[in-house]
Amino acid sequence: MRIATGLLLAAVASVPTFLWATPAAPLPGMNRCIGADGSTIFTDRPCDTVDARPAPVAPKTATSTLADELPLARFCARTAKTLLEQVEAALASGDGNQLAALYDWRGSSNAGANAVMPRLEALTQSRVVAVTVAHSAERSQDPELAAEAAQAPPDTLRIELGSDAQSNGGMAEFRIVRAAGCLWLRD
Repeated sequence: MRIATGLLLAAVASVPTFLWATPAAPLPGMNRCIGADGSTIFTDRPCDTVDARPAPVAPKTATSTLADELPLARFCARTAKTLLEQVEAALASGDGNQLAALYDWRGSSNAGANAVMPRLEALTQSRVVAVTVAHSAERSQDPELAAEAAQAPPDTLRIELGSDAQSNGGMAEFRIVRAAGCLWLRD
């Protein structure tokens, strides 16, 4: 029995770590659903059988490429225009998690994340009028500084909200920060 146990341990130890430490890829035929509490559920059954709704899927366009069809989480925004488009898609989907994937969480505590996440989720449920990128100094009273800001890359993303039954509208503003070669949102 000791020999069999030793052989089993030797066999397991010889398997490269990446083979058993890497999570398996989702299998074909799996459905991504959103539960009543907003959590993501993966199942091989129709979403309504697990009291959930199908997760929104970005529509394909006539000029879609394979890269366009892959989830946004696999790509990062390298330009302000791309970040703007990804924010617009997240807001259109109504999925707070998709917007959270564009947020720079580095250095955030649990308490900080717990404060930010409801705000992101609320934004995806709001009536959005416009999403724009700009330089924070463009509204400066100093004409020279405002002129310089017009030439500088954007460092601010603004989400203009329309009024509805839940709110009087307003503006949500995020800083645009660069990390790991990508652009991210930050408070």
